[in-house]
Amino acid sequence: MIARLGKLFIILSVVLLVGATAWWFLFYEPMLGENVKKASECFYYTTDLCTVGNMAGGFMGDVPTYSPLAFWGAVGALVLGLALIVLAPKSS
Repeated sequence: MIARLGKLFIILSVVLLVGATAWWFLFYEPMLGENVKKASECFYYTTDLCTVGNMAGGFMGDVPTYSPLAFWGAVGALVLGLALIVLAPKSS
């Protein structure tokens, strides 16, 4: 049962990571176009440049301002899932 819960958290982490990536891309691509990779640091950390971009981007489009908490939520779900799998009692 615990191992199945761990697998569920791992699946959730993949879904969250895909969602975070899509959100990041949809938010920064209209501002940066082909140079969207310049905002790669904003995917996992909010720098001063990311804050300026977030303020400007908030006025430019319909996509809510990106937050790296989505990425870190995915990482947390992955770590929790792996921990549950490792700590699950082994069936004989």
